Amino acid sequence: MSTSTADIQNAIISINPATEEEIGRVPTINRDDIDEVIKKARAAQADWNAKTFKERQAFLKRLSDVILKNKKEITELIAREQGKPVGESIASEIISVLAILKDLGAHAAKVLRPHKMKHEQLLFAHKKSQYRLEPYGLVAIISPWNYAFSVPVPEIAAALVAGNVVLFKPAPDTVLIGQKIDMLFKAAGFPDGVLSTLFITDNDAPHITNHPGVDKIIFTGSSPVGRDVMCAASHQMTPVVLELGGKDPSIVAADADLPRTAKGIVWGAMFNAGQVCAGIERVYVDKKVADAFIDLCEHEIKKITYGDPLDVETQMGPLTNLKQAVKVQDQVEDAIRKGAKLLYGGRRADRSGYFFEPTLLVNVDHSMAIMTEETFGPVLPIMAVENMDEAIRLANDSIYGLSAYVWTSDRKFATRCFKELQAGTVMINDATS
Repeated sequence: MSTSTADIQNAIISINPATEEEIGRVPTINRDDIDEVIKKARAAQADWNAKTFKERQAFLKRLSDVILKNKKEITELIAREQGKPVGESIASEIISVLAILKDLGAHAAKVLRPHKMKHEQLLFAHKKSQYRLEPYGLVAIISPWNYAFSVPVPEIAAALVAGNVVLFKPAPDTVLIGQKIDMLFKAAGFPDGVLSTLFITDNDAPHITNHPGVDKIIFTGSSPVGRDVMCAASHQMTPVVLELGGKDPSIVAADADLPRTAKGIVWGAMFNAGQVCAGIERVYVDKKVADAFIDLCEHEIKKITYGDPLDVETQMGPLTNLKQAVKVQDQVEDAIRKGAKLLYGGRRADRSGYFFEPTLLVNVDHSMAIMTEETFGPVLPIMAVENMDEAIRLANDSIYGLSAYVWTSDRKFATRCFKELQAGTVMINDATS
């Protein structure tokens, strides 16, 4: 098949990205059905919110037990539908979710309970006041396909423990994982209407984002779609939380531990086949150590084994859908046409599935999309710079500002980067995905 998902005969078709074969179908619902689901969810919210924090936290404990019991089945489903190798799936999807559920169970009541407010104005100094954190009501959660389990489950759990009910729209590319999440919450005994999972195509998503019955929206995905979500929500003035794309830079100083840096950067760029919003997407290295650093990165990339995500020896699986594979190929070819040098990889693998070779590019610059637009694939472009002033300037030359990474042994320079890099998160001598 040539497409990863399709709406055929009112069903979303799930495709295994490693084989391009169909692995299942989930029936979709229409907009009238969406309205009915929202109506029932809103009706369930009062009873759910009337439960104590302790009662709601007990549901999270049961959910953790259900996930732990079904961890092998969940892990294999993630590997088959999203393409993440089973080892990665356990570490980044299962363990992380269990840790967050444990934290919510331990601390949610303390965080959400009313607390005293001190008045700063003399006029009100004699009055007693408190902050009360009340649930929004119905929270719509629209989740991505790259972390189809570990992104939505904690978001759903956090909304529920606070007394909200949730409308959950899984990504069509990972619809079976969304279906599994719904089953897990049911198996944990959550009451009807508390979690309502909508199996709809992306074309019907605007019916949720501008719906008057939705009280808050949490969206994780691309920046262009995030803009659409914000625009749609503005019609009802619905509050939104957006976690969007990134073009995260990594700066390598001349005094960095180069072997460790190369390992960290290659891992940060290739984890989940590069389909990570906080993954490393561009590197600026001091020219004094550029050749040595590039050689080390090439050595590390050549060691990566990619293939069947169900094989425990596999380190990198396929891209999740055909559209992403085409986008990555286009960016690599654009860079080469404009003068980039391909040192390794650079093409789709000669096999079934949406596999793209781990790729290393040098001689890149900001005239190339590979350095300015989100790639979301297993590509590492490295640019040698004159000095760290230039590295910081180029790192900040972006419409994105999610994360940045700095590799240095100089504390003073690290502190400078904390102050000057325009990113929400700056990590020193480490990478995250």
